[in-house]
This record gives sequence, C-alpha cells and structure tokens, in this order.
Amino acid sequence: MSKRRLVSPPNDFHDPSTYSNPNIYFTRHLSLELDINPFQKVIKGIVTIEAEILQVEQDPYLVLDTRGLQITQVQDPKTGKNYSYQIEHGKLGSALKVSLRGFSFPDQTVRVRISYTTQGEGEGHPVGGACGWLTPEQTAGGKLPYLFTQSQTIHARSIFPCQDTPSAKTPFTATISVPVEFRAIMSGILIEERRKQVRNDGSTYNLFIFEQTIPVASYLISIAVGELESQELSERCRVWTEPAMVEAACFEFGQTEQFVKAVESVCGAYVWSRYDILCLPPSFPFGAMENPCLTFLTPTLLAGDRSLASVIVHEIVHCWSGNLVTCCNWQDFWLNEGISLFLSRKITSKIRHKDSKLKGSLESFFGLETYLGRVALKQALESLGKGHPYTRLVPDLSDGVDPDDAFGPSPYEKGFNLLLKLERLTGEDKFLRFLRSFFERFQFQSVSTANFIAYFSEYFTANISKPEFDSFGRLVFKGFDWDEWLYSTGDPPEYPEVDLSLVYAAQSLAKLCIETEAKSLTAYEVEGWDSSQMIVFLDSLLSQGNCSQELVKRLDLQLRLNHGPKGKNAEIRLLWLKLALRAHYEPAVENAIEFVTTQGRMKYIRPIYRELHSEFPKGSLAVNTFTKNRKKYHNIASKLLAKDFGLD
Repeated sequence: MSKRRLVSPPNDFHDPSTYSNPNIYFTRHLSLELDINPFQKVIKGIVTIEAEILQVEQDPYLVLDTRGLQITQVQDPKTGKNYSYQIEHGKLGSALKVSLRGFSFPDQTVRVRISYTTQGEGEGHPVGGACGWLTPEQTAGGKLPYLFTQSQTIHARSIFPCQDTPSAKTPFTATISVPVEFRAIMSGILIEERRKQVRNDGSTYNLFIFEQTIPVASYLISIAVGELESQELSERCRVWTEPAMVEAACFEFGQTEQFVKAVESVCGAYVWSRYDILCLPPSFPFGAMENPCLTFLTPTLLAGDRSLASVIVHEIVHCWSGNLVTCCNWQDFWLNEGISLFLSRKITSKIRHKDSKLKGSLESFFGLETYLGRVALKQALESLGKGHPYTRLVPDLSDGVDPDDAFGPSPYEKGFNLLLKLERLTGEDKFLRFLRSFFERFQFQSVSTANFIAYFSEYFTANISKPEFDSFGRLVFKGFDWDEWLYSTGDPPEYPEVDLSLVYAAQSLAKLCIETEAKSLTAYEVEGWDSSQMIVFLDSLLSQGNCSQELVKRLDLQLRLNHGPKGKNAEIRLLWLKLALRAHYEPAVENAIEFVTTQGRMKYIRPIYRELHSEFPKGSLAVNTFTKNRKKYHNIASKLLAKDFGLD
C-alpha cells in the first residue's frame, strides 16, 4: 500500500454541503492524533493538514468544516507560529477560516496543525454529529462503554476539522490512544500497536497507529473503540466484534472471501489490502457502512443460517463504487449507491442461483431482488409524496439542506433502474465491461453525474454506427430522455422488465392461503425457497389486509415462523410479527418483545413497537416494554421511539 495515488482536484467544484474551499487549497494528507476516552465521552484531538495551493487569493484563507469543536490552537507545525483564525457558524456546522496572510509557502503546500476537543456529537447542533457513544447496557458484554462513528454524510467535521466534501480525497495516518481496557480499530491498516503505555500522571493507555495510503473522502474515516476481539476469515478478511459475538459472527460471515472474489471478477482487482468486518453491538441503530478496510455491519444480520450474509456483497462493491470512485457531492450520491446496488444484485443473484435448490433461472433471482427494491421504492414515494423534490435522482441540496434529510431509496432504486435501462440499451456484457472500465478510468477520483454520462457516451460511441448527441454532448437513444431520468420526481420514467417467476410463485401461494385459510399449506410448499421469496410471500399476505388468527396459526404450525429457523432472519421476522400481531396471535407477543429488546436497529424496532402499541394498547405493553429497556437503545432510536409514543 506504499504506492502514492494522486487525486485530481475538482475542476468545476460545486458542493453546497461544505464550507471548505478545496478548489483553492486541496488537502493532500491528513494526520490525526486522537486521545479517545469512552468513559468521559470526549476526544482530544490534533489534526495536521497538508494542502496544495491551487490558486493564490488576495485574501488567502484555508477554510475547513467543523461542528461542535472547541478549537484551542491553530499553528504552523514546522515553526510553531500561530495562525489567526475565525469561526463562522451556519446551518450545516461552522467554517473555520485560517488566515494565511503573512506566511510564505515556497513548496506550494500549506501545513496547519489544529488542536481541539469534542464529544463528536455536534454539541447541540441540530444536524448532529458522528460519534455514537454507547453505555455498557447498550453493548453485548454489558461491562464497558463503546464508541462507533458514522461520518456519512457530513459528520466527519464533528470529529476533526477537514474539507468535509466527497470532492476532497486524501490519504491519512492516525494515532489513537484509548484507556487500557479498550482496543481501537478504524478504516485504515493497523501498522503498530503499543499496549499499557504510561502517561506522566501514571494512567495507562493503549496506542494504535493506522495508515490509509489510498485517498479517501472524509466521510469514510471511521473509528470504533470498545472491548473488541477478532478472528481471521482468510488471509485478507477478519471479523471484529465483542467477545460474546465472535463465534456467531465468524460463522455468519464465513463466506466473505468468496464474496470478495466474486466482486473482483466483475469490478477488477481489490486494491485495499484488507477487507475486515466490524459486527457492532446490538443497539447499533443502522444497517451497514462501507468504511474502507473495515465495513461496519448490524448484528441483525446474524440469522444463524447465512441467509442475510449476502448483504455484505453490496458493501464490498462499494470498495469500487463509492470508495475507489466517489461521487463529488451528495447531490450525485446515486453514483455511489445506484451502481453498488446494480452490481451487487447482479453478483448476489448469481451466488443465490448457484447455491439454490430451486429450478429458477438466473434471471428470476435477479428479478426477485429487483421486485423487492421496487416495492420499497414505491412505498417510500407514497409516504414522501411523488412530487417531493427529494424523490429526484439528482436532488437540489442548495440553501443549507442537510443531505441526511434527502436520504431515501431514490439514489439506490432510481439509480438502479437507470443503469438497468442503460444495460438494456447497450447489452449486458458490454455494460458490465463499461462499469469496470469506469472504475479503472476514474480510480481514486471524485466524479459527477456529468462525468459519468460523458464517459458513457465516449465509451459506447464506438459501438454505434451513427451515434447522435444532444446539445450537452450526451449520447442519444430513441425514447430515452437523460433529464427525465435525472431530474423528474416520483417514479422513474420506466421500470425495465425483469423475470418475476419466483415472485409470482410466492404471490400465488399467498393468494391460495388467503382463499383457503391455509388449510392445505405444508412445509413442502416452501422447501428450498430463497429467503427473499419468503419475504415476498409474507408481504403479499400483509397486502391483503388483516389475516385471520386461524390462518396465522396454521402458517406458524406448518412453517414454524414464530420460533423456527426461518424466523431468525430479521427481515422475515419483521413481516411475520406484523402479520401475527395484527391477527392477535398471542404466541407472537413474546417473540415481538424479545425482538425489540435484543437489538436496536430502527428499521425493525419502530414498526414492531407500533404494532404492539396498536394491537395491544390496553395493558400499555409497548410503552412499558420501551420504558423498561430505554437505556439499551442508541440515543437516536430512543428519541424517535419516545416521539412515536408521545412521551417527549
């Protein structure tokens, strides 16, 4: 990893979500020194930034993003001379403006060292922060606190001053010290660790030194600190988690090396040296995050049968789409997520088809995943409103819009459908080769939607006898409108046709169960089913309205959904519990309470708490359960649940 990869600074820089100026001073290297204390929930930091001077201004200021940082000193690391600075506050944080007047930079490189302290939570700012400080009760071990960071989209600025934009990618080094009870891991390669170091005051600490030589955007610099153990899965893959979860995580993610190789066969060589996984504590409120060299994963993937393990494929694809080639701003987020979703569905459908006992075609497995994505998109569009500007593939985030507020299925699913349409216009094999070429052409760089379309048009011009272009130089296809795909609200202009035979089989069985009260249902009917097919089946039952208690009882008797192996899959369990609670199927109540009190992923706990609250309101079961277990949940989840119950 010693090879230097040079990032090209942005030509036409535009990112409304940053206050920084990488078009004038471009970060070439970051050095972090972080003293992290999970007991006190505080970070004492020093960041040294080396920035190349791209333009000489009359009023020279290096502008960095911050949020909730207590700046104590800004100086030249070589001379120790202090820089003067000012802080201007805004909707998305603060601009730290370091005055460079009176300083000379003969090598065209500005070097600034900034000392500060922070809790990493934005310190009251409405946008929030990156740090998730967990109490011992919120961990699997229950003994020590824990820290994880989630910097996407614009939260790295709450951990350290930086050019917090995907347009500024830089290598970094990090030296992290933690109390002696803890281990630190992060999105880089560990190059040294020193145990039980002694400070001047006699306190002991552990020191970990990391390096990331591949340029990454600030949102991909992530850290975890806790009681952590690991086990190797292969020469380049390792799983990290709390001691109580190591065995389960090792089994569940045991196919990781196989998945990395499958993605390499489509996307090209893996350049990040290691692909490690961190399985987070039960209270982790999110799904996954593709941090370089260390993917963060929810423990709700631990189904016990690897039925959810292929979720990792999406995160692995991000090592190319998002990490290697990065969207230049959050308006172009679909370049990260749409491409990753498209390729991961291609790859996982092949894996599932190969491993399945079903006789379905490869195309039918791809169609199954595509169908579920389209259902999720349609539900989101109905909830948000099809005319809402955030439903555009490329939304407008100007005027201080928090990118997190615009987060939703559109960049994923509308991006996926655009790419599927382009594949249909050009041919599957050719389009997959194009995406691989795209990664090679723009590796280590940040790109815009315009860059993607320009390269697509250039690449496929040679394959068309008489190519036509619009006024923007974009390749023209009959019946295809670039602007409509990119900027229209609501549904995409088209949902390209896919093989839905596996979907229809599941829907047909659901229809039969409704018509016959499942009297003829046996386990044989679903033998060998893919977990996604079971999800379609349960979702189809839910869409018919409330099922009778007798029907639900028969489902449980034949398919063992309440306490059988299928019910350990969190996606299946969510739908089953919705179905069962609405039918007032009493055996499901205990299952539901266990589900919401043993993990804290918001995708699961909020809807099940709502069902409990709606279907069993007399005894205040849901409220009492939440009140009793509130301290187990992450603050974000706790606040949202309290709001759902009208408690805050």
